[in-house]
Formats: sequence, C-alpha cells, structure tokens
Amino acid sequence: MKKCGKCFGIIILFLIMISGLLFAYTACYYSIPSHMRLLAEKEHEIDFEIPASASIETSTGKVIANLNQPIKMVTGSKISTYEMDVRLLGIIPLKKVEVAIVEEQKASALGIPVGIFIKTKGVMVVDVGSFRGMDGGLCRPAEDALEEGDYILKYNDIDIHSKKQFTEFVADNRGEMVTLLIERDGVVQEVNITPEPMQDGAYKMGIWIRDNAQGVGTLTIVDEEGNFGALGHGIADADTGILMGLGHGSLYDTTIVGIRKSADGLPGELTGMIDYDDTNIIGEIVRNTEYGVFGQLDMEKVKELGIEMNYKDICLKQDVKLGKAQILSGTEGKAKLYDVNITAIHLEDDEYSKGLEIEVTDEDLIKLTGGIVQGMSGSPILQNGRIVGAVTHVLVNDPTRGYGIFIENMLEH
Repeated sequence: MKKCGKCFGIIILFLIMISGLLFAYTACYYSIPSHMRLLAEKEHEIDFEIPASASIETSTGKVIANLNQPIKMVTGSKISTYEMDVRLLGIIPLKKVEVAIVEEQKASALGIPVGIFIKTKGVMVVDVGSFRGMDGGLCRPAEDALEEGDYILKYNDIDIHSKKQFTEFVADNRGEMVTLLIERDGVVQEVNITPEPMQDGAYKMGIWIRDNAQGVGTLTIVDEEGNFGALGHGIADADTGILMGLGHGSLYDTTIVGIRKSADGLPGELTGMIDYDDTNIIGEIVRNTEYGVFGQLDMEKVKELGIEMNYKDICLKQDVKLGKAQILSGTEGKAKLYDVNITAIHLEDDEYSKGLEIEVTDEDLIKLTGGIVQGMSGSPILQNGRIVGAVTHVLVNDPTRGYGIFIENMLEH
C-alpha cells in the first residue's frame, strides 16, 4: 500500500510539473507578437522579459539576443522583413516572429463624433424564412437557394441598388422563375428562385433584406494625406453579426445631443443629430474591415469645422506600457482628453480588437457617461503624447472597463 501511495504521489508531482511547464510555455508564447514592426533608422528597446533567446538571419549574418533582458537595437534604412526564431531557454522552439522594418508613420488623433452611413453592395440577406401561401400552407421559395449573409447583386441581369428596388421587382413578379446573381463568402454565383403568392396575392421570396447601416461613431486618426481610420472595428449587420460588404459610404458632421449613461449590464449610448445631406459629408468611406472603417477625409471641410491637426509618431504595440494613459473623446461635443489606465496588453494578433484592456479613471467622464458608451468606439488612446490605440468595446457588466485595438493594427489594415 505504501509503495502504491508513493507511486501515486510521484505521478501527481509529475503532472503538476507538466502543468506548470505548459502554463509557462503558453504565457511566454502570448508574451511575444507573431508580427512585429520596427521603424527604420531608429533606436528601439525591446523588453519581453521571458527566458528565451531569439535569432535573426540578416544580410550580415546571424544575430542572437537574450529576451530575458531589455535589448537595444538600431535599425538601418532598408525597408525589409526578417524572421526571428524564438526558443525557450534557448532550446525549445517557441514561435517564429515576422519582423518588418517600416518607414516612420505619422498621424493626428481626432476623437470627434461623426455620423456614419454605409450602403451595402446590392442588398444583404439577413434571414431566410417562410410565409403562408394561397392555400394556407407554408411557402419557402428561397430556402435552398439563399443563405444569411448573401449579397444579391442582380435580378435577371438588372443591377440591384436598393431594398426598395428589389422589393418592387419581386412584387411585380407573377410566379416566373428569377435568376439572381449573388455573392456568398466572396464567391459570385447564380441561383434560381420562383416567387410564390401570399394569402393576399402579393408575391414574395420569403427573405428579409437590408441595404444600409447608419449611426454615430468616433473618428480616430487621419494621416498627412487625409486618409482616415475610425471605430476600431467593422460595421456588422445588427441581426446577423456579419461584417457588411461595402458598396459605398460617407462620414457626416454630427452634433451630440444626448447621452444615455452606462450602468451595470446596460451599455449607454451617444445620441447624435445627423443631417444626411451631401453638404454635411466630411469624408468618403472606402473600406469596412474587422479593424475599422477607412477612407478619405475632405480636409477643407474638416478645416471649416475648426478641427486642428497635430501629426505625431504612432506608438508601436511593443512600446505600449501598463499604467496611465488617456482617451480623446467628443462626448461633450469637442474632443477632450480623459484619464484611463491600461490594465492589460495582449501582443498576440488573435485578439486584434482586444489588444488593450483599459479602465476609465476620470471622474468627469464617469459622471457624464458612466464609463464607455456606444458611439465612443474609435476614441484614440494616447500614452505619453503618442497614439497607441483606439477604444473598441465596453464590458457590459462594468462600463468603466473596456478594450482597445493597437493603432498599428488599424493602420496596417
């Protein structure tokens, strides 16, 4: 019995050791990004503080560094990409890191509220269902032809531009088969559907569609050529959660007219007054991505609104530190700095919109909004005067806490 007990104890000890090693390995793995950018012709200090070594093959030979202590390095002028081989304890393979030497990039933090309007390409299918037909039975004309998230681009070779247009085409149908050109997961294909009559005689396909999205968000940054980034996350369909394919879109000047404060379990919201008139357009949206919406600002319009530009170097993600920071947000109309703490940094790219964890500490902002509210997405996060990221999400059960995306990830996409 004693021998069995001793063996059991050894097994338990062995499992504890293995668990500890796996935990340490995982912690080290996520302490280093898979992709790292360094500015050309600059001195950099890299401090990962993990028991590992890194080797890089360059044109002049192999460079080996100890990642358990800060590394100072000066980059050359050549724009290039290297692979860094990281090994735990100098032996165990940990990961391959792509190191890109890039040109210096400047941007101006804005933090102003904007009205956002995007039009989908064609119309987007948000649901496929059924309806009662002439005989009272269930009809499902589109059940095997269309799926949630499809984009309908053409109706019998006619380009589709709006929900109204498509609905009218279907209503005028008299039970004839229709050929639709659709896009599904980036692939364009044709499907055939025969609309059926409802009990009132109106012909339907049994689908719900959407052709636009609109709301209030925050303009994050603009570079010296007028290229802007906003939101820090993409615009997704409210019902399906699917990123909306962009036909075209615009940014509008807006005025904040109300704030619904956040509370535990209930995210607040900025209410903006938006006049969707062409004279109020301040920019064109050309991309809707998981990293934000991007496009070109009308710099003359922006100047007329009295918005000043202050171009600064961006902060690369490995240079962001835990502790005091600020967010620039237009909750009171004009952009204003509010104090926050950066409480966690996740360098790995898997959580692109949650690379930073922040906590609002500014009593004025907490009193005004309760913390982070809808409409503040895109508010720039600054540390030591440099742009490090943008607010993306709020924790519903604690609105003083939320997430942010690294600014270099926004600019890269």
